[in-house]
Amino acid sequence: MTDKRQFHRVMLNVKGHLAHNDITIEVMVSDVSLQGIKLLASETELAKLPFDSHEPYTATFKANEDSPSITLHISQLYRHSDSRKDDVSLGCKVERMGVECLSALRRLIALNSMDSGIEEKDLNALIDAVYQAPQ
Repeated sequence: MTDKRQFHRVMLNVKGHLAHNDITIEVMVSDVSLQGIKLLASETELAKLPFDSHEPYTATFKANEDSPSITLHISQLYRHSDSRKDDVSLGCKVERMGVECLSALRRLIALNSMDSGIEEKDLNALIDAVYQAPQ
C-alpha cells in the first residue's frame, strides 16, 4: 500500500488542549504535519465537546517547555476507538493557522526530519493545497 500523504508527519507525544467555543479539554498530540494533527483523548473528555458542530475546533500545544505555543484551527475528519486502549484517536485536518504558528510548526518538522529538503517540500505542498482548495 502506498502512503498518499503529501506532508511529512512528526511523531510527538505532548500534552495539548482541544477547544470549541468556551469548552476546553486536555488531549495528547500524537503526531502533526502542516496539514493535519492526530490527537488522543478519553471518551469522557470528548463527551464534553459538540461533535455535530460545523464550526472549527482549536488545538493548542507546545513541543516542549521552551517552544512557542502552536495553535491550529482544525476540523475533525475521523474518530477511531480501540477497545484495547483507553483513549480515542482523532484525525483532524488543519483549516488555518497564524503565521507565527506556521513558522513554529515548520521549524518543529524540519528539526525532527532527517531529510534536509523536507521543509521546502512541505511548504510547497501546503501552498499547492491552499491554492487548489475551493474558496
